Amino acid sequence: MRLEAAPLPVPLEGVFVYRTDRPYEVAVEFRGAGVRIARWVFSRELLIDGQSCATGEGDIQVWPRWSGTEPRVLLALSNGERGCVVSARAKDLRELCRRMTELVPRGQEDRHYDLDAELSALLTF
Repeated sequence: MRLEAAPLPVPLEGVFVYRTDRPYEVAVEFRGAGVRIARWVFSRELLIDGQSCATGEGDIQVWPRWSGTEPRVLLALSNGERGCVVSARAKDLRELCRRMTELVPRGQEDRHYDLDAELSALLTF
């Protein structure tokens, strides 16, 4: 991954994490010196759809960039006070999304996650 900063992009250690027991989400963890610096959790649909068109509102936005020597996918991350734009190689994200949808196909997330049970547990007094 790269932190897109002027005048030159800065290499950044970022790892995407996907779990089949949480099929609706994907996380990206940023690390430095072996320590997790930040973690963002968002809809996997943003990552899947953001490969081909701009998507997302507010805190997280994803879009492709086809110019330059290597196609990339950009992620704008904000917490309301601070933000950054990072990018990953499009081919790496394409492979990640392929593996995610192979593990849990689109539209079949509910087979891996019982939303009703989770809501019942939250609403129990």
